[in-house]
Amino acid sequence: PLAPYPVTIWSRVLFGTDGKPQTLEVVDADQYPAGFVNNVKQRVAQASIEPPKVDGKPVTLRSGVEMRFVITPKPEGGGAVRVDGMSISALPVKRYLAAYPAEITATGGWEGEITGVCTVGVNGRCRKVDIVVNAGMPESVRRYAKATLDGWEFEPQEVDGKPIESEFRLAIQLNTLDATPEDFRQDKFDRVTKKR
Repeated sequence: PLAPYPVTIWSRVLFGTDGKPQTLEVVDADQYPAGFVNNVKQRVAQASIEPPKVDGKPVTLRSGVEMRFVITPKPEGGGAVRVDGMSISALPVKRYLAAYPAEITATGGWEGEITGVCTVGVNGRCRKVDIVVNAGMPESVRRYAKATLDGWEFEPQEVDGKPIESEFRLAIQLNTLDATPEDFRQDKFDRVTKKR
């Protein structure tokens, strides 16, 4: 059986003073099937937020909207799509992945999850990064997560047309393979080990 996999789709949305989307654009729409993009648009169009207030009056919010799906592929093609969640935050426009920490690369079969919380400044960069870790997480993993988020860039959220600071959370799954692939080829092994 084919394993389910996550898909994240971002949209640029301007929420009106009524808290409903006025404009909506799916980011990288041309990379997905048209039917899927229309499904995303319909779902995001139904979203509603508590509009922010300035001097007691509701105002607009321009924001990224992230929709998370889990796709379960079917052997004959296509697949079942399940919505896994929706969140509103600054829109990532540049993603970056730091090099894996050496001490983890040396440990076969290592797995862990770490969450980075970036305070997105009005310039679209992480002004501050907090790392949420489980006990016993190596310090190198904290540094890896911070270095990763430090390389991200965002379109900041805008309240009433002005950029604001906001928070962006990123969960990073780390794992190292501990089994030699059955289809073992030295050149592939070399490529994998050089990347890390």
